[in-house]
Amino acid sequence: MVSLSWQGRMPALFELFELDLYDQRIKQALSETVDPRIVIVDIDESSLARVGRWPWPRDRVAQLIEALYLDYGVAVIGFDVLFSEPDETVQLSPLQTLVQGGGVLTAEMLDAMDGDARMAETLASFPAILAIAFDPDDADLAVGETGPALMVEPPLSDSLPIVQAQGVVGSMPLLARSATSGFFDNPLVDPDGVFRRVPLIQRYKDQYYPSLALAMWQSLLLSDSIKPIIESDLSGSYQVLTAIDAGGVEIPVDPQGAMLVPYRGHQGSFPYISAGDVLEGIAPQETLSGAIVLVGTSAAGLLDLRVTPVGPRYPGVEVHANVLSALLDQRFFYKPDFLRALNAVQMLIVGLVLSLTLPRLSVLMGTIITGLFGVGVVAFNFYAFSQLYWVIPLAGVTLLILMLYLFMQTTGFLFESNIRRQLSRTFGQYVPPEVVRSLEQVGAADQLRGESRQMTVLFSDVRGFTTLSETLSPTQLTRMMNIYLSAMTAVIHRHKGTIDKYIGDAIMAFWGAPLDDPEHAVHALDAALEMVAALPKVNQLLEAEGLPQLRVGIGLNCGEMAVGNMGSNFRMAYTVMGDAVNLGSRLEGLTKYYGVDLLVSEQLRDQCTDHCFRELDRVRVKGKQQAIGLYEPLAVMDSIEPEWAQRFSQGIEYYRSHEWQRAECCFKEVISLRHGVDGPSQVYLQRIQDLTASPPGVEWDAVFTHTEK
Repeated sequence: MVSLSWQGRMPALFELFELDLYDQRIKQALSETVDPRIVIVDIDESSLARVGRWPWPRDRVAQLIEALYLDYGVAVIGFDVLFSEPDETVQLSPLQTLVQGGGVLTAEMLDAMDGDARMAETLASFPAILAIAFDPDDADLAVGETGPALMVEPPLSDSLPIVQAQGVVGSMPLLARSATSGFFDNPLVDPDGVFRRVPLIQRYKDQYYPSLALAMWQSLLLSDSIKPIIESDLSGSYQVLTAIDAGGVEIPVDPQGAMLVPYRGHQGSFPYISAGDVLEGIAPQETLSGAIVLVGTSAAGLLDLRVTPVGPRYPGVEVHANVLSALLDQRFFYKPDFLRALNAVQMLIVGLVLSLTLPRLSVLMGTIITGLFGVGVVAFNFYAFSQLYWVIPLAGVTLLILMLYLFMQTTGFLFESNIRRQLSRTFGQYVPPEVVRSLEQVGAADQLRGESRQMTVLFSDVRGFTTLSETLSPTQLTRMMNIYLSAMTAVIHRHKGTIDKYIGDAIMAFWGAPLDDPEHAVHALDAALEMVAALPKVNQLLEAEGLPQLRVGIGLNCGEMAVGNMGSNFRMAYTVMGDAVNLGSRLEGLTKYYGVDLLVSEQLRDQCTDHCFRELDRVRVKGKQQAIGLYEPLAVMDSIEPEWAQRFSQGIEYYRSHEWQRAECCFKEVISLRHGVDGPSQVYLQRIQDLTASPPGVEWDAVFTHTEK
């Protein structure tokens, strides 16, 4: 068994934490029952009032011993008080007899007045264990005698760290030679002053002496020797004391020869009987008969108190009683031989399980798992302590669990913070700040991975940009694009859009990612309409700086798209891909053909029921065989559809039914109503002219095929 305190082997705070955890286990394991086999004969205030102040005359102590053995039939007596000085009290009865009779003082009368001789005679007839106290430092201290030494077979090596006493306070020689002695001091108090373990043997002048409890146990078994149990390595060079065999009972001890005190309960775990009651013969016979008796004191000024795991004011005599109770029950707390292996396995399991599981769990789930794991480890430790009497260190594994939890959570926090910074770098320039904050809450990993979603994509392009750029200096071109792109980006951000990229003068944006947006089509259309509406203000700013005015074309499409962090090992970008994206790009290109600022697909029109559209055409774009409908947004539904839009729709119907003249009239009327400008009407007038010159066949479906992007 290894020393409980591990002094000098660990930091003080860690050591105190381990000791405190040991105390908690002791308190949980208390039986809180009274052991009737061990009785404390108490020199209490009542005894002092009846017999006199302490120290009592030795003949009274002899009377107490005789009464306990002869009248009450106790098994063995141990004194938790010292008799280190001669009896200074004088018996008055012989002198009174001499004075009254006028006789001469004889030798017999002098012997009758010698209390020490009277007590020595009693001890020779009725064995009792007297107390001695060793001093670990004062080699000059030698009061009284120690009594007979303990026989140790086989002899102990001087290299073993058995407690070495320097001085002693024993019983006066006459008493020491008539009785067996046992020490009641404890030089192995833990650093916090708590009595958790007591030495069973001490070395003094190359002899070994038993503790008071061990001496009483040997007296009870009529044994005067112990057998130390030594473990050594194969070479025999390293030896350690692990247990002491006393009367056939193997007592686990640490290398210093100390055992852990297995406390039964709080103060009062053993019956108390007043010493005065014993002397007067009124003590309960059934309590003392066959009992192991410890004579101690609870009187004021004599009370011996100790700090123990079960209380800060615990009678020292009950510490000895607890050791005796453990010897009777053979109930010893100890550290098993396989402790190091058990502790290593325990630490390894805890380290591996928590290290592998905590990084994969959320903070809440990680806290729950850590808590359950900690409870399981503590429960196993308490079970081993209370049922198997194993003392397994708990502070190390407890701190390991706590440190792993804090480390993993701190690492997770730092990792999450890094992800948030990465997220901010990835999206900060492309999405509104509030979207970035939302992404930080839901996590970046889920958002950055590729997935398929229903989304809306926007493509915007400046008309005639190449020609404009040729007329401007690099500084002017940069300034123009900064003004334009800043204004358009602000509009997109206001409507929850994500900027995918700037392609020269072009803008690519999408809705529905990284955050899910059920109304992505509506938000995209609102943004596109506001971009068109904001262009006059942008042109005013450009004109004020002497820069040319701009026109734009915007294409919108919605559908299933692949979105995620895509790219190569050298560069990644969060973007969208798919046929729906390509169609959006085609629509932007067709705005030039139809002469409109904004063009949307049929799929987007179906998603925006609160807006009004005019159908422009049914076409096949380059790269696709399926016909799609093209629409131009007009206004919200609560507005009245303008007359020119109604006439345009009629023109479309006539056009598709081969009524070329009626269609032509409608489109010309639209141009007139729109003050001579309507790109789609101009397109249809040209088509009607071509179809009139070369009429189509019966298989004509009115779907126009575009051969350019």
